[in-house]
Amino acid sequence: MNNILICGAHSFVAAGLSQKLKEENFVVEYFSRGENKRIDSVIYGKYQEIDRNIFFDSKYQTVINFAVIKDKTVEANINYIKSLIEFCKKHQVKKLIHFSSIMVYSYKQKEVNENTPIETLEETTKRGYGEFKIAVDQYLLSIKDKLPFELVLVRPGYVLADNRPCPFIKKLPFSISIIKGNKNSKQPIIRREDIHQALIKIIKTEKNDSIYHFFPNDNMTKYDYAKQTTKGIILTMPKWLFKDIPKFLAKVRIIPQSLYSRFEGMYIESHFSSQKTEIKLKIIFN
Repeated sequence: MNNILICGAHSFVAAGLSQKLKEENFVVEYFSRGENKRIDSVIYGKYQEIDRNIFFDSKYQTVINFAVIKDKTVEANINYIKSLIEFCKKHQVKKLIHFSSIMVYSYKQKEVNENTPIETLEETTKRGYGEFKIAVDQYLLSIKDKLPFELVLVRPGYVLADNRPCPFIKKLPFSISIIKGNKNSKQPIIRREDIHQALIKIIKTEKNDSIYHFFPNDNMTKYDYAKQTTKGIILTMPKWLFKDIPKFLAKVRIIPQSLYSRFEGMYIESHFSSQKTEIKLKIIFN
């Protein structure tokens, strides 16, 4: 059995993965949102009812989940994952690879490695995508030891490919660029092709670690990255103005904590490590 199901196959990160899997002689099928039906190798249906969809094959070796229900709630995303877990049990899946995010970590962590605990829903002030990722990881980690299949959580940095712009560099006229943060701020990035390479290694590895980090192990700052990739003048945003003042405003309840969290996220200074991942998978992220 070498068939693989990709959930959220139309996501930016998944683009091109199926071709690489087919080159490795895997049979690939896809699940996407829509009315229950099957067209060739693509199955459609409701995410929160994936375990009740009748159009799937009987067995799958591996499920790779890129899907997140961005337009819904925490509860909707957890319900989807519960349904996906039941699907994996029903279809005798050997390995579930769930695409998480480094946003599950607290912005205040000094060291972020594969053993660093995530934020909890009770602790976080993040909303939207970050909150959904925390909620799902928290649930999966709570049941991991009871699952009859291997669960692997992968946590990438921001994914770059094609001409997708870097999220923390804003280009202005006259060859001026401004960094969303200061010279110490960090946001790991990762090339999409490196993610695909690492996923194939995980599929082929019999006993995986529970957590993998997908980003270079160079601890690069946003400013250093900008110097490597842009030309001209590079400006930064003062921390006192774009973090300290919003922090005070949130403390006195002039702005919500969830809004302050966005400012706080521009000034992460954590030491991000992917060393354990690179050693285990015998891979170097560039």
